[in-house]
Amino acid sequence: MYTLSQPFNYENDYKFSINTDPISFWDQVATKYVYWDKMYDKVYSGNEIYPDWFKGGELNTCYNLLDRQVQNPLKKDQVALIYECPYLKKTVKLTYYQLYEKVCEFSRVLLNLNVSKNDNVLIYMANTVEAPIAMLSCARIGATHCALFDGYSVKSLIDRIETITPKLIITTNLGVGLDEIVDITTNLKEAIELSTFKPDNVITLYRNDIVYNNNNFQTIIPNSLNWEEEIKKIKINNQSPFYDYVPVESSHPIYLIYTSGTTGNSKPVVRSNGSNLVGLLYHWNCLSSKVNNDENVVLFSATSVGWVSFHMFFYASLSKGNTFVMFEGGFLKQNNVEDDIWATIEKHNVNIYLALPIVMRYLKKMDPNAERLHSKYDISRLKQVWIGAEVIEKSIQDYIENKLNAESIGLYGQTESGMMYIYEYSSINKTYDTVGIPSPFIKPSILSEDGKELGVNEIGEFSLKLPLPPGFATTFYKNDEQYKKLFSKFPGYYNSGDLGYKDENGYYGIVSRADDQIKISGNKVQLNTIESSILKHPNVIECCSIGINDYDCYKAPIGILVLKKQDSILDFNQLKNEINNIINDDIESYAELKQIIIVNQLPKTKSGKIQRHILSNYLNNNNFKLPDNIENLQLFYNIKDSFIKNSNKNI
Repeated sequence: MYTLSQPFNYENDYKFSINTDPISFWDQVATKYVYWDKMYDKVYSGNEIYPDWFKGGELNTCYNLLDRQVQNPLKKDQVALIYECPYLKKTVKLTYYQLYEKVCEFSRVLLNLNVSKNDNVLIYMANTVEAPIAMLSCARIGATHCALFDGYSVKSLIDRIETITPKLIITTNLGVGLDEIVDITTNLKEAIELSTFKPDNVITLYRNDIVYNNNNFQTIIPNSLNWEEEIKKIKINNQSPFYDYVPVESSHPIYLIYTSGTTGNSKPVVRSNGSNLVGLLYHWNCLSSKVNNDENVVLFSATSVGWVSFHMFFYASLSKGNTFVMFEGGFLKQNNVEDDIWATIEKHNVNIYLALPIVMRYLKKMDPNAERLHSKYDISRLKQVWIGAEVIEKSIQDYIENKLNAESIGLYGQTESGMMYIYEYSSINKTYDTVGIPSPFIKPSILSEDGKELGVNEIGEFSLKLPLPPGFATTFYKNDEQYKKLFSKFPGYYNSGDLGYKDENGYYGIVSRADDQIKISGNKVQLNTIESSILKHPNVIECCSIGINDYDCYKAPIGILVLKKQDSILDFNQLKNEINNIINDDIESYAELKQIIIVNQLPKTKSGKIQRHILSNYLNNNNFKLPDNIENLQLFYNIKDSFIKNSNKNI
C-alpha cells in the first residue's frame, strides 16, 4: 500500500495518486499539510467539471500560513517577506511575527468597517508590503479578495467594480513603474464616480516614501479613509489586533483573479479556500524539493500582486516557512536593469529566481557571457531560474546553465490552474525543448482536433483528463457559461488552449497557443518557432510574429521587432534578408517574413505576455474592436499604421 512520500519522491506519489487510490492520496495530503477547524465529511464529491473537494470541512487560510509559523520558535523570527525597490533605494524586511502583527492589525480595520466573509474586497495597489498584508487580512476574516494590476484604464476599472461589487476598495495613491512614479488613484476616482456600483468605503495608502514631481497632482478619492489613520484608531479606541480568525467552508472563495487577457477580455477566476490550500501546499513541497531541504528557500519574483504567480508563490512560500522577495518597479526601460536583478539576488541570498523570458533575453543580449555580472556580483547561492509565461529558446537555457551556473527550470501552469502542473521533477532523459513531467494526479493527453489521442512527438492540443486536482478554478465569477466552454471541446477533458506534445521519454513540451499556429502553403508552423529564429539575429532584442491573411486564404508571417540598436541608416531590407536567411536555415523558405515592422515596445498584458492573438485580429480584420483591457492603445495604432504603410510599399 502506498503512503505519501517524505521527503518528496515523485515516482511514489505519482503512482499513489494515479494508479492506486487518488482519494486516499488527497486525504493524506489534506490531513498532513492543512489545519482544519472542522474536518471534512468527504474528500471528493460533485462531478468532473465541478468537483467539490473536502466537502463539509472548515479552515482559515491565513491561520495556516501565518499563525502556524509564528507558533514555531524556529520560524517566528525568520524573515517571511522582503520588499525591494531599487528606484527608491528602499528595502523592507518583515519576520513572520512582524507580518502576523500587521495582518492582525489590518484585519481589525476591516472588521471595524463591517467587512465580513460574505463580502468581496477589491485591492488596487502598488507592489508594496501593504498589498499582501491586505490579501492576508481578507483571508483572516474570511472575505474574498480580488487584487488587480496597477495601471488599469477607467473603463476596465468600471468593469471590475461592477462585476466584483466590492464592499471595500483598498488602493495606493502612488506607485513605481518602469522608471517613473505612477499615479494610481486618478483613474480609480473617475471609475468609482462613473460606476453604477458604489463601495461602502475606500482605504488609501498615502505613501511618504515618494515625492511626486507633478505639482498639479491632487487626486484624492472623496471620503477615502487613510490606511495609517485607520490603524491608529485601533489604539485610540483601545482595541487589540484581531488575533482570532474566521473559519470558512472549504468551498468558500479565497480570491478572484483575472486571466491575463492574451486572447481578448480577461475573465475573473474563482478559487476556493480548501482546495487551493491543499493543492498549493502539496505542489510547493514538490517544487521546492529540488532546492536543498536543509536550507531556507528564498524565492525572488518581480511579479505584480495582480498576477496568479504572485498569489501562488507568495502563499506557498509562507506555507512552508520560506522567504518571499517582492519587487516594486519594472525592467527593460532602465539602464541598470541588470544591476537591479543581480544586486537583489546577491543581497538576499536568493536561491530561486522566477524570471520572465523577456528579461532573460535582455540579460543575455546585454551581457552574453555574463562577464559583467560575475565581475560585480556573487550569485553563487542561486540554484534555479524558473521560466514561465511562454516558451523559451535553447540559447536562454544554455545561458542560465552555462553562464549563470544555475539550473534552468521550465514551468507550465495557467491562471485557471492556480499552480504549476508540468515541472522538471527529474532531468533524466529530458531534452531542452520539453518542460517536464506531470505533477502527481495530473493526466495530460495530446489530442487531435477531432479528440483522438496522438502518438509520440505529434503536436496536438494539450488537455487534462477530468477530474482536475484541488486548487483548480471552480468557475468564472458571474460567467459560468464561459467557464463551461473550457470543457466543451473534448468531453471528459479540460482544454488548455495550448499546443503541445509528449516525447518518447514521457516529457511534455508546450509549443504555443493553439491559435498561434498558422498554415503557410499547406505547412503548419508555430509562430514562436519563427520568433526563435528571429531572436537569433544579434540586433533583435524582442519580437512578435503573426500571420497575415494572403490571397490563397493561408497566412503569411510578418515580424514586429524591438531592436537593440536603431539608427537613421538602418537598412530595413538588409535586416529582413538577414533574418529570413536564419529562418530559411532553421525552418524552410515558406516561413520567411513578408514584412518587418520596427517598434520601441510590443503590446503586452500586465503579466508580460505578448498580445499576439489580439494583434493578429486587429491587423487582419478592419472591423475588429480592441478589448477594453488594453492598457496602451497607441502601441496598436502605431503598429497598424506601419503595417499599412509598408504594405503599400510592398515591403
